[in-house]
Amino acid sequence: MGLFDFLKPKPSKQEEFFAKISAELFPKGEKDINAVTDSVLLILKNVKSREDAKSIAMKSFFLSKWERPFELEPLKKSLLSFTAYKFTDHQVQELYNYIGIVMMATELMRKTPSEVVHDGNDWKII
Repeated sequence: MGLFDFLKPKPSKQEEFFAKISAELFPKGEKDINAVTDSVLLILKNVKSREDAKSIAMKSFFLSKWERPFELEPLKKSLLSFTAYKFTDHQVQELYNYIGIVMMATELMRKTPSEVVHDGNDWKII
């Protein structure tokens, strides 16, 4: 604890909530976040900005944690907020499938998102 830590503003309840969910979704931190960002760039080929891909990945994964059961339609609606891009049904389905695989890997196999890799035409859990 530093001498002037008392001067730092306390995180809001919302910030604490997002930090907790983020730690659950991405236990390896930036390594996992980079992995899902790379996967979004691979799936949504028309997204050229890494920052936009990261934003899409984070929003989609937070939605998957929030919406139970996680279904395709809420994901499709959430992607509409990215007005700079038009996603095909196939792209949205691929993103949905990828998130489902990551959820399965993390919840059932105790793997992290960075342990789900693209292997040719399929996703592989390492």
